[in-house]
Amino acid sequence: MSSGATSRLPDWLRQIWHLPDNLSWMDPLPPFHRRGIIIALVVMLLGFLWPTSTPQYPVERSQPANAPREVPMQAEIYDNPPQSAGSQADSQGAWRSYAIASGQTLAQLFRDNNLPVNDVFAMARVEGNGKPLSSLQSGQQVKIRQNAQGVVTGLTVEGDNGPVLFTRQPDGNFIRAQ
Repeated sequence: MSSGATSRLPDWLRQIWHLPDNLSWMDPLPPFHRRGIIIALVVMLLGFLWPTSTPQYPVERSQPANAPREVPMQAEIYDNPPQSAGSQADSQGAWRSYAIASGQTLAQLFRDNNLPVNDVFAMARVEGNGKPLSSLQSGQQVKIRQNAQGVVTGLTVEGDNGPVLFTRQPDGNFIRAQ
C-alpha cells in the first residue's frame, strides 16, 4: 500500500490489521501468513456458528385426533390357507392352536409360522394387567385366528385369570377383549 492509502484508513482499522504483528506465539511466520491464519479461523468459526434453516433433529408433528393413523401391516396372503388338524372356524376366520417351545417368544412363533410380527407388537401395546403375552411358558397353548386373506384377526392365550382374547379392530389396531 502506498503511504497515501494508509493515511486514509481509520486508526482503529490500522491497529486491527497490525495486531498479529505483536503475537509472539506466531513469531516464525511472516505478517501476511499470520493475518491469513486469523482470517481463516474467523471464517471457519462463522461457518460453524451460522444458523441453518433446516433442523438437525427430527421434529414430531402433531396430527389431528380425527386423522386416520396408518398402521404398517405385513401379511402373507394365501389363496387357500392350510388347515391344521386342530383348527376351528368362526365368522372372522379359522383358529389354529400352537404350542410355545422352550425359550420361544410370541414374536418367534409368528416368524416361524409366516405371520406378521408387527401384529405381536400391536397386541403388546394393549397387553394390560398380568402381561399374558410377555409371560408365556414352554408348552403353553396359543390360539391364533386368521381370516381367508391370512390376516391375523384374533389371538387367545391362557392368562393367570383365565383366557385372554386380543381382537383386531377395523382400523387395524388390537384391543384386549378379556
